[in-house]
Amino acid sequence: MTQASRRFQVLSIFAAYGVAGIYWGAYFAALPALQETSGLGDARFGLLVSSVTVGGILGMNLLGRHLHRAQAWAIPACLTLMGLSQLLLAAAGGPLGIAVALLAIGAASGALDISLNMRVARIETDFGIRLFNRVHALFPFTMLVASASVGLLRGAGATPATIFPSIVLLFLVAAAAERHAGRHQTAAEGIRTGGRLNWSPVLVALGVLAALGALMEGGAGAWAAIYLERELGAGPAFGGFAAAAITLGLTAGRLAAHHLEDRMRDMAILRSFALLSLPAFAVLALVPHPAAALCAFFLAGFGTGPIEPAIFRSVTRRHPEAVRGTALARATALAYTGYLLSAPALGRSIEAAGWPATWGLLAVLGIAASLLSLRVPPAPRP
Repeated sequence: MTQASRRFQVLSIFAAYGVAGIYWGAYFAALPALQETSGLGDARFGLLVSSVTVGGILGMNLLGRHLHRAQAWAIPACLTLMGLSQLLLAAAGGPLGIAVALLAIGAASGALDISLNMRVARIETDFGIRLFNRVHALFPFTMLVASASVGLLRGAGATPATIFPSIVLLFLVAAAAERHAGRHQTAAEGIRTGGRLNWSPVLVALGVLAALGALMEGGAGAWAAIYLERELGAGPAFGGFAAAAITLGLTAGRLAAHHLEDRMRDMAILRSFALLSLPAFAVLALVPHPAAALCAFFLAGFGTGPIEPAIFRSVTRRHPEAVRGTALARATALAYTGYLLSAPALGRSIEAAGWPATWGLLAVLGIAASLLSLRVPPAPRP
């Protein structure tokens, strides 16, 4: 089968990451409208939204064990399912409809996450290029643009029923492009039946690192706007700037890490950037000023952003193709768990110990991640 050009394959994978970011940006911006549709209070709506994470963990684990022989169609299928599931979200008229839609979207998104990471690893191997940090940098950028755009659309009267159907077309176009770009992929001879993967100490360490990175990134992102508005007395505009500062920091950090990949190994990059986040959390704990906080949130994003790409690249390099999907599913599931726990865990910390101690806790997590990375041996170079 004729293989698509390198340029087309790279552009296609960027498009897939880009549309995923567009959906999540639109989703977060539309959450107030979805809560109004559900008719639920904050606590129950929070439980409803967690169905996304439940679906994600189920989806990635179901596909992970078969991904080595489903590479040609995995991304197009996941993009199509995730796109069409948004029609369910657009049509939902109550909590049950929203829950079903979010469960389907979560399952497709979780499966898409590991499929994209495995595809990026294959492109890097096939063409001798480095993509992980660049594609992961695009995701938060498109997420930010979509979130701001949907916020403006909602201000003009748009509803989820009109917002999400327009995004579906982007997913279908990206699915068609990737079907052409990745159609040549087949499992190598001798591994079509897959293999069994045990929890090795290195995989456990990488999974814990993924969870720590998610706790740091997700915790800062979840509470940044509330900290500025409620604790520091800044206005809603500053609250919006906080989310933007973290998102831009994530993008900038991943692009910076991309330029270091030829000179530093994955765990060295992870460790260096995790340590860079420590001054950010120190400023948040010790300098309660809105302008200082905005700078600190950017630096926090800059430091935590490269953690997940470094882990996913390390996982793909350490595992043969037959078990790579399962390994990615396990590491990603722990990252999802970290994101899921980040907001409630920090909320409890804020109530029990206050804001300075909570920011200090995130700094401790950064130190723990840096120390744990020292226990992970270098991954083989491609």
